[in-house]
Amino acid sequence: MIKRTLIFCLAIFIASSCDKDKDKPCAPPAFAKNIIGNWTGSLESSPKELDEVTFLEDGKFKETGGILFGKQNEPVMTWIAEKDSLKISGKFKNNTSAVYAFSALTNTCDSIVLDVEGIDKIFLKRK
Repeated sequence: MIKRTLIFCLAIFIASSCDKDKDKPCAPPAFAKNIIGNWTGSLESSPKELDEVTFLEDGKFKETGGILFGKQNEPVMTWIAEKDSLKISGKFKNNTSAVYAFSALTNTCDSIVLDVEGIDKIFLKRK
């Protein structure tokens, strides 16, 4: 009986010590590394309109709803991160081009908030 109780206590101790890693807060990598991946984005002014955004390591990005660059663009758009800001560039279908810059207000492991010139905010949640 004592042996069974000791084994039970040991099992509980081991199980509870494994959960400690889950309680540690995530330390996000630098903005330029953290933004790489798939995100769901929304504007603060239109939280129900969701956009799928993907930042690739090769500097290209894709979006489904035009949250960052608009809907009238060519399929190849590029991004670059400088410190805590994001610059995106691309061409529109009328052969004009543009570069947009967004400051990162927050950079956490699973979310990023970008400033849209003080007018609005873009909320990115990791997929």
